[in-house]
Amino acid sequence: MSLKQLNREITQCRVDAEKQRRSALHLFDQQQRQINQQLGKIPIVAILGVAFAAGFITEKLWQLPHTSQIIQFALSMRAL
Repeated sequence: MSLKQLNREITQCRVDAEKQRRSALHLFDQQQRQINQQLGKIPIVAILGVAFAAGFITEKLWQLPHTSQIIQFALSMRAL
């Protein structure tokens, strides 16, 4: 393979990677807009209520001896 051909392939790969990056950013922006539109339809009181309930349930689960032991074990294994 000649150096010119290699340079052309590298250039083409760079162009393709840039197209993929732009496409991914476009899709990300599109999804972000859709999420913001959908979240705008949910009342803030409902969001706060769900967050409060999730926190309450998580706290109750954490107080169970087996649950906290499993979570502590998982965290210790993750640290390894």
